[in-house]
Amino acid sequence: MNIQMLPERQVISAVEVAALLGYRCRESFSRSRREALEAAGFPKKLPGLNGWSKPAIMRWLENNGELASNDDAPTQPTPLERRFA
Repeated sequence: MNIQMLPERQVISAVEVAALLGYRCRESFSRSRREALEAAGFPKKLPGLNGWSKPAIMRWLENNGELASNDDAPTQPTPLERRFA
């Protein structure tokens, strides 16, 4: 018997995005809230796929909602780090 592992999906739905962001329901991830998040650098919905890139969202979350920089300069403390300093 040959068992194949399915690869993890890379495109996720609004329900899954809402869960990743800690919202209780899909309606919390409304268009107006999405627009505010996108203004802060949140990844936009993928055209033609009716979903969002999970890797892009995970990168955005790992950077505390800030765009990742490509330079090697020392990073400033994140808002979360400043809060507990």
